[in-house]
Amino acid sequence: MAPIRLERPVSTATDLTDYTHATDEPIEADPDNRSLNSADFEVDTESLTESVKGVVHEYGRTYQQWRAGAYPFPNDETEYDRLGWQHLLIKCLLRNRNWFAPIKSLPHKHPKRVLDIGCGTGQWCREIAKEFPRSRVEGIDLSKPPQKYLNDSPENLHFNMDDIRHSMWWDLANDYTYDYIHTRMSLGIYPDFREIIQKSFNNLEPGGFMESQELDSKIFCDDGTMPSNWPLLEWSKDQNEAAHDILGRPLRIAPRLKTWYEQAGFVDVKEEIFRIPINAWAKDPWLKMMGVFMAVNMRDGLYGFSVNYFHRAWGWTVPEIRARLVPVYDSLKDNSVHAYFKVYVVHGRKPRKDEPPSDVPKPDHWPTKDNCYNDKKI
Repeated sequence: MAPIRLERPVSTATDLTDYTHATDEPIEADPDNRSLNSADFEVDTESLTESVKGVVHEYGRTYQQWRAGAYPFPNDETEYDRLGWQHLLIKCLLRNRNWFAPIKSLPHKHPKRVLDIGCGTGQWCREIAKEFPRSRVEGIDLSKPPQKYLNDSPENLHFNMDDIRHSMWWDLANDYTYDYIHTRMSLGIYPDFREIIQKSFNNLEPGGFMESQELDSKIFCDDGTMPSNWPLLEWSKDQNEAAHDILGRPLRIAPRLKTWYEQAGFVDVKEEIFRIPINAWAKDPWLKMMGVFMAVNMRDGLYGFSVNYFHRAWGWTVPEIRARLVPVYDSLKDNSVHAYFKVYVVHGRKPRKDEPPSDVPKPDHWPTKDNCYNDKKI
């Protein structure tokens, strides 16, 4: 598949001055270098069965068949298991909260209609549907969740195969609006995430909310323990170059979300930043546990995060990619490096009919229905 290159610049604005959770206090490292478990960090090379239907087989994994190539990561059972753990990891990091937007301030004290873009396994949707039984909760994705995730679904929960890139989402995609739209872990998927934000704004009821919970792929370290040639850091730089510079699927969207929300027309935009250690190096028991979960999630996803990007960007073969990932796997259990990721939670409100619109101007290169990326690769 030919590389997809960016044709329109993406805003580099990163105004991070308005947040309530982030702190400059460093995470204290555990001087005893204790670990919570002895999880195996070896590369998983177990072959997949041939019984999976409606999929494309590539790189020893399976990918969705509908809109093939639109989603760069696998959709097989291994990936669904990882996504299940990722949901628990993010929820635990956010202190058992699924949402931060003040949706209980809506007129009915609950959202009437909820949309989750890129719902994956649908676990977030399921929990929201149970929490708000009078809300209609919809999850859309390029693949429907496996049947085991559909069993015993609440009656108010609906899953649909849909593509948010489609031009119909610039206008009302359905005969109704939503009053809460949610995204999570969307990095590296869309050519321009601003389109997703603007389409969501267009499909919201006045007074409704959008919220994004997104990880910044940049690796941080505050105490100088991360060498410039640390394998995980080098992998991160390679992944960012392949995804953004060559394939046009930017990874580092999280620090820009607040500015993009404001430029899309949202008001009362809030941002919170959470930090998560990459392994068990932190002294605090809760952060140590988060680090173990993060390392396991990275271990389970590393090959899937890498193979599509590296093969399409540079033509590396599967054996070559696996060989290059071996030191990266090893670095995930190196507690001497005190590295961490940041997770951004951003939410905003569409102005009500009785209040003025946002006064934040859109840049000249802001995506519109006429110049957008949607439908180009459908």
